[in-house]
Amino acid sequence: MAEGRATSGFLMKTATLSILAFLFLLIGCEEDRDTGGSHPAGGDRLGEPVDYQQPTRVIVTGDDVSLPDGCHPRQVADLVISFVDAFNKGDQAVLSRVFFLSEAPSPPDYADSAYDLWSWYTVGEIEPGGRIVNGFVTYDQGELLDYFATRHEQGERLRLLKVSLTQTGLLGKDDNVGFISVLNRNARDLEPDLGGTAHIALGQGSINCTNRRIFTWRMDMKVGDQRSNREATNWLCEDPPGWKPGKAVVACA
Repeated sequence: MAEGRATSGFLMKTATLSILAFLFLLIGCEEDRDTGGSHPAGGDRLGEPVDYQQPTRVIVTGDDVSLPDGCHPRQVADLVISFVDAFNKGDQAVLSRVFFLSEAPSPPDYADSAYDLWSWYTVGEIEPGGRIVNGFVTYDQGELLDYFATRHEQGERLRLLKVSLTQTGLLGKDDNVGFISVLNRNARDLEPDLGGTAHIALGQGSINCTNRRIFTWRMDMKVGDQRSNREATNWLCEDPPGWKPGKAVVACA
């Protein structure tokens, strides 16, 4: 997979951070419940990316009145949708407004810096057994925009299926909120078995509700994932009656 630099050092440095520990716990619970499932033979071959159409309709199945202004489920879903839409279109102007709070130094230099200098974007593959390999990570907005442009040239497309808010007060700031999501992700240079026939990706991130910017984003795909869109999302938010994955985004808290 030709995506960028390995993330092993980054993962070792970030494993102790509470934000990732909390989100990994939620993702781990979902994987424990995964029962697989049968799917039709075939799927997209290498070199034939899917041109996903990101739905803009949002169905909220649960909210929390205690959430900060600007970070209720519909608002967070709208922000992530705006990112996905800009990513798919290669719209650098919108992408630069969505990420980050600011450009950030690399670890461990951020340890003595204000939280708003701590921003990152990372993508990885999860091998059987749970080892994460072949990823990309950056803490710099300029480098991130270059990465987005490269991925757009490779035909990479995303589609948000569900998003759920997790915890508030991240990094000691009341207007920071975490979220987890399930997406489809495909590109011509991704291996066919990455994410399975449905090209499932699990997402985690953080949003500043005041600035309306995403300041952390993590997206992983499992090699040999055999779940359909519905199987991959049934643990996250309640399915609304008649909902079809890919036709509307489901959001909850």
